[in-house]
Amino acid sequence: MNTSRKDLVFKALRFEEVERVPWVPFTGVHCAKLIGVDAETYLRSPQNIVEGVKVAAERYFADGVCSVFDLQIEAEALGCALKWSKNNPPAVATHILDYKDITELPELTPDLGRIRDALYATKTLKEDIGEHTAIFALICGPFTLALHLAGAKFLTDMIEEPARADEVLKFCADVARKMSRWYVEAGADVVALVDPMTSQISPRHFKKYVMNTVEPAISEVKKLGGLVTLFCCGDATKNIELMMQCKPDGIAFDEQVSISVSKEIAKKYNVAVEGNLHLTTTLLFGNPYECVEDAKHCIDEGGYTGYILSPGCDLPFDTPEYNLEAIGRYVVLGETPSLNTGFMSLDEALANCDASSEGFDDVEIKPGEIFVEIVTLDSEGCAPCQYMMESLHRVKDNYGDKLTYRETLIKSLAGIKRVGQIGVKNLPSMLINNELVFDNIVPTDEDLIKELNKRISLSVKIK
Repeated sequence: MNTSRKDLVFKALRFEEVERVPWVPFTGVHCAKLIGVDAETYLRSPQNIVEGVKVAAERYFADGVCSVFDLQIEAEALGCALKWSKNNPPAVATHILDYKDITELPELTPDLGRIRDALYATKTLKEDIGEHTAIFALICGPFTLALHLAGAKFLTDMIEEPARADEVLKFCADVARKMSRWYVEAGADVVALVDPMTSQISPRHFKKYVMNTVEPAISEVKKLGGLVTLFCCGDATKNIELMMQCKPDGIAFDEQVSISVSKEIAKKYNVAVEGNLHLTTTLLFGNPYECVEDAKHCIDEGGYTGYILSPGCDLPFDTPEYNLEAIGRYVVLGETPSLNTGFMSLDEALANCDASSEGFDDVEIKPGEIFVEIVTLDSEGCAPCQYMMESLHRVKDNYGDKLTYRETLIKSLAGIKRVGQIGVKNLPSMLINNELVFDNIVPTDEDLIKELNKRISLSVKIK
C-alpha cells in the first residue's frame, strides 16, 4: 500500500524505511514571489502567507511545507525593532536588552505581535492542505533568540558574565517552549527549532548553553504528540552529534555539513537528517538538470531510512521556479530533465560574469591600513551573517579611516566567483588583509580587536 505524502515525512522522522524519499522545500519568502508581492507585504499578512505556501505546495509537489519562515517574530514581539526588506525576511535592527532589563520585557502571549498571524496561518494551512501535507512550524531557537535580544555582546557575556548569559538563555528557552506548544495546538505536525547561531560555538559551549535550553521545547512537543527537529546553519559538523543527543526526531543542516557522515552518526541515535540541496550554486544559479543531479546525490547519501530531501536553508526570494518544479517532478514522478534544458548552467553563468565590474576585485593593502572582507549568504537574511557583520560594526570606529570593509554575498554570481578565487569554504567568514581569520565563527570584541591590531602592526612593519 502506498504511503500518503505527509506520512512519508512522519515515517522518515521516525527513522522508518520509506518507498520514496519525502521532499520538503523550505520556501520562505520565495512564496511572496509566487503570488506577486514583496517579502514585507507577504510576511505582514497571514492571508498572503497561506496563499503563498499553498501555491508552493502544489507547484513543487511538496510532501511537507513550513507555515512561516521568519526567525524574528519572537524578538519583534518582545520589543526589538526590525529592518524590513523587499526580498528577504526582516533582520533585527535593535536589541531590546541594550536598554531594558529582562524583567521589563512584555509577557509572551499567543496574541502578541505577529505571533497571532503565524498561528493563524499555521491553523489555516492545517485545515486547507494538512490532510495530505505535513505542516512544519518554525520557531527561533533559544541561542539565536538570545543574540536577537542582547546583540553580539551576548557572546562576550558567555565568557565574562556567564550568570547574565544564563538568565537570558533561560528566558529564551521558556519562549521556545511556549511557542512550541502554541504551534502544536494550532495544528503543526512538526516543530522545527531553528538555531542557526549554534554552528558558531564550540562543542563545550554547545553542551553548556544549548543542550539544556532546547530540552524544554523538545519535551513539550513530544508530550503533545508532535514531532520536533533541530535546524542549524553553517558548518555545524562539530556539534551534529550533540544535536542528536538532544533527542529531537530529526536535525536539518545546510550544504556545509556532510549527509553521509551525519547519517552514520544518526544510526546510533535513530534521529533523521534533513537537507541539504545547495542553496545558491545549484538552486539559485543552476539549471533544472543540475538541480536534479544535486537531489540525486543527496538521496544517494541520505538513503530511504531517516532522510528528508530539503534545501540547506530557506530559499532565496528569486530562486527560479523551474528548478524547484524539476526537483518536485523528479522526486514524486520520477521525471528527469534533459541535459539540454535550454537554461544556462552555473559554469556558463560564471564564465560570463565579470566580478571586478561588480566591485569584487582584489584590494591592495597599504601600510597602516586594514581591509576586512566578510563573506556571507546575506547579512539581511541570515542570523550568523548578521552577527558577524555586527561584530565588525561594534569595533570599526576605533580605527577611523584606517579600516575599510566589504560584505561579499554569495547570492550573486560575482560573489560566488569571488569566494572561489579567495578559497573560502564556510559561511560566514571574515578575512583581514586578505587572510582568512574567522572561519565560520563570530568573534568577540576582544578577539576581533586583537586580530585587527596585529595586522595593522604587521602592515606597518612591511613599510
